[in-house]
Amino acid sequence: MPQTAFETVETMLTSVQSEVDDPELRFKLRTSRQLLRLLKEQKEAGREALAETDLDDSTRENLEQLGYLE
Repeated sequence: MPQTAFETVETMLTSVQSEVDDPELRFKLRTSRQLLRLLKEQKEAGREALAETDLDDSTRENLEQLGYLE
C-alpha cells in the first residue's frame, strides 16, 4: 500500500531525528512529528464528518476529486 504524504514526512523526520545529536534539534524534530500527527488526525476527523454529511451528488463528486472523500 502506498504511503500518504503524512507517513512519508513522518518517516523522513524520524530518520533525521535518529541521526541528530543536538538536543535542541531533536526537540524540534520531535515537536514537528507531534504536530504532523495532530494535522493528520484533524484531516481524518474532517473526512469522517464529510462522509457522514448528506451532500448532493455534484458536491460529493467534487470533494472526491479533491481528495477529501474516497
